[in-house]
Amino acid sequence: MKKLIITILILLFLGGGGFAGWWFFLKPADSEEEVVEAPPEIPSAFLEFPPTVIPLIKEGVVTHHITVKITLEVAEGPDLINTERWQIRLRNDFIAELHALYNYRFFTADGYANEKISNRLQIAADKVMGKGIIRDVEIIVEGISKPSNS
Repeated sequence: MKKLIITILILLFLGGGGFAGWWFFLKPADSEEEVVEAPPEIPSAFLEFPPTVIPLIKEGVVTHHITVKITLEVAEGPDLINTERWQIRLRNDFIAELHALYNYRFFTADGYANEKISNRLQIAADKVMGKGIIRDVEIIVEGISKPSNS
């Protein structure tokens, strides 16, 4: 009697496993699958900051002035409005980041506007606005000049 019950249980487990394998792996796909449409992409707006002068300091002396222009790509609508509200804080954080990067000589190999600098500005923008609000940060060097006292 005991052997009969154990044999029936083993056959039930094997049958259940076979049915589960057929159900998940071999069963034909349902033809009435629901198609989920992707939400429409919100068009981009661009927020330009005024040109900013960043001094390059070497051994306590200003050696160059770099004029940069920063442009942010943001989705139109509430994201753009919030970004405009936080524009002063963003500009201050960008200036602090550029001071740090230029003093650490991140510009020497690839110029003053490279991918590393754009990525760092993107991280600074994400800290202020939240991840995903700012789509892209573009930095353009408008001029490099030596100070008049050198």
